[in-house]
Amino acid sequence: MDQDNSLLWQGPVWFAGRPSPVSAGSIPGLPGDIDLIQSFAGANGVDDRLPSAIIVDISSIAEADRDRFFAWLDGLVTGLPTDVPMLFLSGPDDVVPSRPKPSATINRAVPDDVLFDAICAHQRALMRFEEARIRRLVFGRIPGYGAAPHYKGTSGLLVVGLGGRFPDLQEASGRKVEVIGAFTRDMAENYLSQRAFDAVILDSTLDETLESLRQIRMDSRFAAIPVLVVTDKPGDTAMLFKAGANDVLTLPLDGSNLRARLATAIRHGKRRRLADKVLAESHRWLTQQLDKGGLSQEDYQRYLARAGQALALRGLALCEMKLLPENFILPEQTTALAENLYGTLLSVADATSREEDLVCVVNDIGPVAVLKSQRGKGRLQARIEAILGHTVL
Repeated sequence: MDQDNSLLWQGPVWFAGRPSPVSAGSIPGLPGDIDLIQSFAGANGVDDRLPSAIIVDISSIAEADRDRFFAWLDGLVTGLPTDVPMLFLSGPDDVVPSRPKPSATINRAVPDDVLFDAICAHQRALMRFEEARIRRLVFGRIPGYGAAPHYKGTSGLLVVGLGGRFPDLQEASGRKVEVIGAFTRDMAENYLSQRAFDAVILDSTLDETLESLRQIRMDSRFAAIPVLVVTDKPGDTAMLFKAGANDVLTLPLDGSNLRARLATAIRHGKRRRLADKVLAESHRWLTQQLDKGGLSQEDYQRYLARAGQALALRGLALCEMKLLPENFILPEQTTALAENLYGTLLSVADATSREEDLVCVVNDIGPVAVLKSQRGKGRLQARIEAILGHTVL
């Protein structure tokens, strides 16, 4: 999966206790990030701009005020025009509220750069899920489509290692989640390739955990799966985050806190898996349309309308890119020698674009790429020109 550690949409960060690692609201003439604690106390208002993220350190809210604060925050979140990443920062004993439901619950010792990367990743995850929903509505389902094994299966949690906490993790996961244990990395890789998992927990020695993280993040099939790491050494927390952990569970594990953090990770993983499956299915369907001259203009316009409306809620606009040779700076030998330059451009764009970008052929229009921003258009154009500029066709 193509990882991009930058914000997809700008806006103020709503925060309580932990300011944003990089201010997303520093636009001249407009107010900056929003301190939720001050707003809750009535000192400041909350403006109507869509936040780029919401960060709440649970411990920063006075215990006597927590029920009222989170009920107030739930009302704010419910009133937003679209979903935004909401990250709760927690210690091992904090009581995580049932509402509002966060995108992630993370150890509050998370480093600033990892926290910012998490915001970016959750922005993209929301937009990928949104894209999958739009494609299912517009294009429908493919009868008999066979999903890859790592998309299939009921909700699952994979526990890797011999840390001895399997019963606690199994109890905390809930009855609807199938918990499977893997003693070794080889067993874990085998299980991951055979069925879907919504999250992975690594409960082993530090060296084993780091190597497992490295292998998971290097495999494109599992690079975005939520991975939680158990450790009895809080001093290792920052290193584990930087190695690729989505959350670090420090011992001793409070049962209520553990249940909440597992539930959040599993919920995120389930949405990720569903989006992956739908996007892979739609890619297959779009490829099949080539034999019919491409996607119909009616379906294409319906897709543009729905996707455009969804992006507008975040202050973004679709960027339509015609995959025509004259729109690219290509060497003369490439344009002269390529037997099917249109097909080559389509293939390169399909291979180098993101899964949530629509790359297809439209009847009587030709090959197109529909991207989520002007920045995405520049990135894709640069990739195509770099590849075709250094390839002998």
